[in-house]
Amino acid sequence: MSRIYPLFLAVLVCLSSAASASPEPARNTAPMSGSIAIGNSAVEIDADGNIKIHIPKGAIPVDSLSLPHSPSDIYIDPRLVNGPGRPVFGNEDGLHPIHGPRSNAMDLLNYIGFFFSTASGGFGFRINYDHKLSPHVRFTASPEFLTYGLPKAQAILREQMPANTTRITLIAVPIGLQRHFAPASRVNPYIGFGAGPIVRLDQRAHRAGYYPNYGTGFGNPFRNGRNALGFAMPLAFGDLNFPSTSLTVSGHVASGLNIRFGAKGDLALTLEGRYTLARFFDALGSPGDFSGLSAAIGFGKAF
Repeated sequence: MSRIYPLFLAVLVCLSSAASASPEPARNTAPMSGSIAIGNSAVEIDADGNIKIHIPKGAIPVDSLSLPHSPSDIYIDPRLVNGPGRPVFGNEDGLHPIHGPRSNAMDLLNYIGFFFSTASGGFGFRINYDHKLSPHVRFTASPEFLTYGLPKAQAILREQMPANTTRITLIAVPIGLQRHFAPASRVNPYIGFGAGPIVRLDQRAHRAGYYPNYGTGFGNPFRNGRNALGFAMPLAFGDLNFPSTSLTVSGHVASGLNIRFGAKGDLALTLEGRYTLARFFDALGSPGDFSGLSAAIGFGKAF
């Protein structure tokens, strides 16, 4: 009996200690929900843990990145859905609603390009400059140099071909506007028009049978036993081969395709066709019609 009493006392102490200990508070397992408002949009998390984006045109789930084309202050970074990454709040990476990461070229206002061009047998080059007025409209200025050899100039002018002319050169300085249809795309078609002056230069040969001998040069060192340095000038300025000049105002319509490339999308290959109206009249020089189609290929850079 004396042995059972201490054992009973120990059990009683243990039971009283367990009863006096405060129980662990129950965990709150109730589902949570809520939303965050950002401008005219909101991000909602429902009780089941689903995330939805509310924009003016309705709600879409977060696993869909095809946002409707409507004003929204929210852009979901594809890295949050399709792969590892960090949350993106704001505009740290230059993100753009609807179209995703924005190309740096979209922020550049100016573009300059160099073109090789041909028009009805004439060959030359053109320098093109354009400035963005709006996302789809650009102002353009494109000085162009075209030259025609004797056979092609005769085929174009026929009986209006000036005497002794060996080559005809056209220098045009048109300005105009372009309408771009997909300025944010890598392939961007456009149409445009322009107008401006054209200067025509008729390069003439010297009169038949005449070969002027003027200029500087070293003479025959054995002539008359002396060294000689020859120098002569023409007797009249009429002996010089100055081209005759004509002037008119021209216009053109054009259609082309910009193919952008490069990491920033600021480089482009351009293919363009245009029809130019270029008629010269007696009042401002020699008459003739150089209207026709032309094609050009060029390379340029936005800045």
